Amino acid sequence: MILSLSLPKIGEHLLGATIHRILAQPGAELRPGSPVCEVRADLGAAGQQDCPPVLYFRVVATERAHLSRMVVAVGDAIGPNALLGVATTAAGESADGAPARALRTMSVGIQVDPLAD
Repeated sequence: MILSLSLPKIGEHLLGATIHRILAQPGAELRPGSPVCEVRADLGAAGQQDCPPVLYFRVVATERAHLSRMVVAVGDAIGPNALLGVATTAAGESADGAPARALRTMSVGIQVDPLAD
């Protein structure tokens, strides 16, 4: 079965996000708890602020799947529910065609050193 990998809901005030790091490569077996990517989220719609809240989140798989491809790259700007990649339920299964459903994922807030990298 083909599964879409999308940005999970981070908050109702999400304006946009940027791909910070990609942690899973095509061909990887995803298990519950497997990190897929990290995003830098702008939650500035929450109100007028001199310095809008920018937070980092890790997208984590919560079910087993096989990552077929990522459709985003580091630095890409994405919106809420943006497509990040495509996975399948079985290794070697074709990922061509329409996804049957979304891969179950969650987002976890993380701390990132802004001076690293």
